[in-house]
Amino acid sequence: MKAGAEVIFKEYMDDIPVSDAGMHLVVGVSGGADSICLLFLSLGYLEKSDIRVIHINHMIRGEEADEDSLFVKKICEEQGVYFKEIRKDIPAYAAENGFTEEEAGRRFRYECFEEEARLWETQCSYPEGSVKIAVAHHLEDNAETVLFNLFRGSGIRGLAGIGSRRGRIIRPLIDMSRKDIEEYLSGKGISFRTDRTNSDNSYARNRIRNIILPESREICSLAPEHISEAAGRLREISDFLDDIVKGAKTAAVSSDAPGIYRVDRKAFETLPHLIASMLVLDLLTDLTPGKKDIGEVHAEAVLSMMEKGAGRHADLPYGIEADVSGTELLLRTKDAAAKNRADADVFAASVYFKASDLSEEDRKSLTDPSYTGDGYTKYFDCDKITSIASREGVSDPPYFEIRKRRDGDHMMITSGGKAATKKIGDYLTDLKLPPDEKEKVLVCAVGSEVLWVIGRRMADSAKLDDNTVNILKLEVKE
Repeated sequence: MKAGAEVIFKEYMDDIPVSDAGMHLVVGVSGGADSICLLFLSLGYLEKSDIRVIHINHMIRGEEADEDSLFVKKICEEQGVYFKEIRKDIPAYAAENGFTEEEAGRRFRYECFEEEARLWETQCSYPEGSVKIAVAHHLEDNAETVLFNLFRGSGIRGLAGIGSRRGRIIRPLIDMSRKDIEEYLSGKGISFRTDRTNSDNSYARNRIRNIILPESREICSLAPEHISEAAGRLREISDFLDDIVKGAKTAAVSSDAPGIYRVDRKAFETLPHLIASMLVLDLLTDLTPGKKDIGEVHAEAVLSMMEKGAGRHADLPYGIEADVSGTELLLRTKDAAAKNRADADVFAASVYFKASDLSEEDRKSLTDPSYTGDGYTKYFDCDKITSIASREGVSDPPYFEIRKRRDGDHMMITSGGKAATKKIGDYLTDLKLPPDEKEKVLVCAVGSEVLWVIGRRMADSAKLDDNTVNILKLEVKE
């Protein structure tokens, strides 16, 4: 015989680790059947003093939303349970932050739940993380999420559905069907509110909930249960792969500014396709407002672009740009690109000191021919800069300037013990940078002689050596 709602709830809650302070729940209650069921099941499991109800009024449905608030407040008063209503103009909040109303509502709800949980812990000196947040996702919600993510092209993580726990967030109804919930409420004579927008099938999720899932039960009566079980298995696989992706990210990805990721192609191209795809999806998701609506299809588009070679560009959702050069994949938001363009305000923080001021270990490190510093900090021989300035006809200290590249710019490169001059335009062409990227390149130059293609290569003409006496440390910042 199938277990009822109370048994399913108790089995779930009995498995939750409890601190010495005991179990305490912040329960999100909208007034709908799912959250009302969650509230009354919680009341049957815990003392009333161990429950706090938070109701978020999204200010979307006018009087109807106000009636939901009053309904939940009345139940809490009757049951003697702590109640707090929080009102927020979600449409305005969504517009301000570039979210959909659904995403804005979700983000705000969880922020409020988390704030209440932390406040409760502080007030009562409970251990951090001991107050749990209970939300009312149930079995069909999980199946609906899996199908929604499948249809929109999500990767393995999306197909893993809704986890039963995440940090302090718990979902005691996740293995409970809508039928279980309705039977429990009916059997107890408990009323609930119905959101009229739930029947509006112009919303994709409603279409899945109201049309596709009921039809799936006609094919197999346990179809949603089977989808949810498959999601659980995929979640285990996803967790395992996530650890591999983290290692790949450490090895292949760097970031020199917020909103920008640089992926080393040499390291990246050794990755299995699945891991490469998950890594790109991770980076794209991180660049996305709300971290939503980026799917496997977008990651695959980037991978396809990389396979076609350098000089490729793609515009992705939410203003994300992807560019492929000979050495790297550059992912960035358009805002970040604007902030880091070549004509942005930059300054060079310069420090002069004597080579004799360095420890023997530091001096050897800096004068090692293989030492290049990092992408935005370099060390130069001051006397060599002075010599270059004389040759270039530059008479005003500090001799160097930070600027865009110009026609005629060149740098000295030593190869096989022989020094040769290379035009900066040719150097950038060798990197297979797209034209728009070439235009954004900054250089540190003395006249037409480039000492440093900033963020890329340092020329050999002013490098430190064993004979260096005076040193310039140059750090370029926005």
